[in-house]
Formats: sequence, structure tokens, C-alpha cells
Amino acid sequence: MPRTRKMIYSQNDTLTKWYTHKMTFFLLNTGKSALKYKNIWTEKGSPLCVNTHNQYLALKKRLFEKYNDKVEISYGMRYGEKSIKEGLNILKMSNVNKLLVIPLYPQSAECTVASTLDCISKNLKGWQNIPELRFLSGYCFNEKYIDSIKENIEKFWEKNGKGKKLIISYHSLPVKYVQDGDLYPFFCIESTNILIKKLNLKKEDYMLVFQSRIKGQKWIKPCIEDVLKKLSTEGCDIIDIICPSFSSDCLETLDDIEITYKHVFQSYGNGQLRYINCLNYSELGIDMIMNIIEKNLSGW
Repeated sequence: MPRTRKMIYSQNDTLTKWYTHKMTFFLLNTGKSALKYKNIWTEKGSPLCVNTHNQYLALKKRLFEKYNDKVEISYGMRYGEKSIKEGLNILKMSNVNKLLVIPLYPQSAECTVASTLDCISKNLKGWQNIPELRFLSGYCFNEKYIDSIKENIEKFWEKNGKGKKLIISYHSLPVKYVQDGDLYPFFCIESTNILIKKLNLKKEDYMLVFQSRIKGQKWIKPCIEDVLKKLSTEGCDIIDIICPSFSSDCLETLDDIEITYKHVFQSYGNGQLRYINCLNYSELGIDMIMNIIEKNLSGW
């Protein structure tokens, strides 16, 4: 292994064009947005920032134990407490000559992964010595990723029992993006199909939905609100829900799912909506990211 191999992994929170729209919406509705963040805020700060930093610390420890100082790691967010520029600057000071970028978005989309690549490229322009670059465009078909989601679900069922329906929820996307050729829905559907086969579930045991829409344009379906209402009318009173498109719990999981949609489902009757946490910085989650890192460092 070359002595100067270096890498960065990038956890980007509010990266997409629809999030840009969403942030503008929040500015116009500051009371509502402040309440949403207040609902999930921790003593250490934003759950996304806390989870991401803990992922970084765990990965840094693992990498040092295995590779000593031959591999360095940093992280950055498109918008957030630590920018991608800051993360890259840390590596720049170490005179990196090889750079692996891993956006922690399993299902690739133009407005997430492509935007990350654009940001990385812009920030590398100021470097006198441009490192050799590897960029991972999604990892939803990585076997370790699928197995980790599967094990996360099964551990929840072992502890809490199995609900009557499993909902697999992905962040939604404006229809226009799909019409323009974005393959995000394909990645969501196909990775779900692989997961379902590994879980040995039947068609009637689960549903795929899209969440966190914003008013003002058409979004891909089925939307979670419609599905929850339908299941309630059918007498499905215990629903388990997981969000495989998020590597860390954040506003879209902790507020949208655990608070908003849980209350929505309860308003239809007396049902339970049970959220299965993201992998975050669990051993299962760190094992998965390490697997992705090492596969993509192979041959370098």
C-alpha cells in the first residue's frame, strides 16, 4: 500500500436542489422549522452532525488500527457545521496524492451525488497538486449495505416482535427530475427488491413509499401519507418503518417519521408506527462503511 494514500468520506446533509427549496421554505416559516429542530435537538447538537462526527471517529480508529498513518480520513457537509471545503483542506495540508470520495447516499441521484462531485471539483481547483480522484456514485447494490439493512431490521424484530407490515421509505424526488432521466427511483426499487428477497418477505408483507415532500410541485409516488391512510382503513395497526436512503438519523427520520407521520397514522385510528433507526455509528454501520471504503481503495 502506498505510504501517501489518503481518503475523505463525505456525509452531506442538505445537498439537493429540493433541499435548497426547503431551506427557503423554512426561512419563511421560521417558527415551524425551529420547532421541528427543537423536537430532535440533543445536548451535543444536531443528530445528523453528532452521528456523522461519531462515524468519522469510529472509522478513523479502524483505519489507523489497520493501516497506521497510510490512510487519512476527513469529512464534510454540503451545508452544515463542517463544510466540504474544510474537510478537503485538512487533507490538503497532508499533501494527499490519492483521494477517495464517498457521498453517504446509497441511492444515487443527480441532485445529491452529482452535486457533491461538483462541489468537490470546485474546491480542488485551488490546489497546486491535484490528487488522483476516485468518486463513488452510490452503493445501494453493495452486498454489505443490503445485509446491514437486513440485519438491522431483524434485530428490531427480535427485540420488539414483527409488525403487520414493513414500510421501506425513501426521500422523495420531484417528478421533473425523473422525466429528465434521473435513475433514483430505479435504485430505490431495485435495492428494495434485493432486500426483500434476503428477508424472505412476500409482496403483501411490505410497501415501498416516498417521504418528505414539499408543496409546490409534483413528487414521485407512492407517498407515505396516502399509504398510511390506506393501511389504517384496512385494519393494519402495527407498522414497522425503515429509511434505507439515510446513513444517519436526521430531521427527515427523527421528526418526519418518528413524530409527524407517527401522529398522522395515529390520527387515523389507534395504530402504532414503529421506526427502525438508521445504522448511524453502530458497529453494524461502521462495518458497512469500512467494507465500502476498502473495496474502493482496492488496487490503489
